[in-house]
Amino acid sequence: MRYLFFSFGICFLLTGSVFSGTVETCARFQPVVVGSYIVQTDYWNKPKCPGEQCLSVNDQTGAFTVTRGDYHCSNPDEVAAYPSILYGSAYGSTSLHCDLPAKLSELKCVKSSWSFEPTNTGRWDAAYDIWLCPTGDCGPKGFLGGAEIMIWLDYRDVKGWKYDRGSVIIDGMNWEVWEWDQDVSVEHHKYVAYLAKTMTTSVENLDLKKFLDDCLAQGFIKPNWYLSAVEAGNEFHFGGIPFTSKSFSVSVNKDCGAKPAITPLPADTTKP
Repeated sequence: MRYLFFSFGICFLLTGSVFSGTVETCARFQPVVVGSYIVQTDYWNKPKCPGEQCLSVNDQTGAFTVTRGDYHCSNPDEVAAYPSILYGSAYGSTSLHCDLPAKLSELKCVKSSWSFEPTNTGRWDAAYDIWLCPTGDCGPKGFLGGAEIMIWLDYRDVKGWKYDRGSVIIDGMNWEVWEWDQDVSVEHHKYVAYLAKTMTTSVENLDLKKFLDDCLAQGFIKPNWYLSAVEAGNEFHFGGIPFTSKSFSVSVNKDCGAKPAITPLPADTTKP
């Protein structure tokens, strides 16, 4: 769960990565462009969770490792950071040449594969963060009146928030559903989290549309809204270092019947 942080509200519309090979960074907010994706350091809650975070990013595949995460939150329930990889547009970052935003009523399929390697210490949740917008243009501005849908694949010493809505089977897995109308000082949106009852560190061709369909059926979201972004990363409270996202991909309205294996990110075909 992430709150608004406009301190780095810049839309990163780059033509390709300005780096080559491995990017080592301890910057609080730094984007690394990899084809149609952006790896984000996203140490968004540093004022409440001071410390230092460092990442090593492969700017050819999008694989990244959080090599250091010295988070010191005054409240252990606070999330310190969400280092992640983004497809789409959310909170000032927009990836190039992707198929988002897309109207929910026009979605045929949204498939994603993700493989990661956690360290089982501390408190954290390795999760998808999916952002929905009532209009097609609220990615850079936040998601007022929209929704955030999280899919927790693996987690340690944390639990769902705030209202337990029971369990559901989606894409062959059993999920615990939590829901909340998030109302903070600068933004109101629906929050829904699906927690895997059998945790995993790898999914292949996960059908994200089925989660959206479940939210539609429960009235959490509306069919005329837009899918704006799909992110995958780790919400750190403390510990859990190192964490490696090994491979990640998203496909929207393409290869709906196919079951592709987990592969590194595609090369940026826009480069000469």
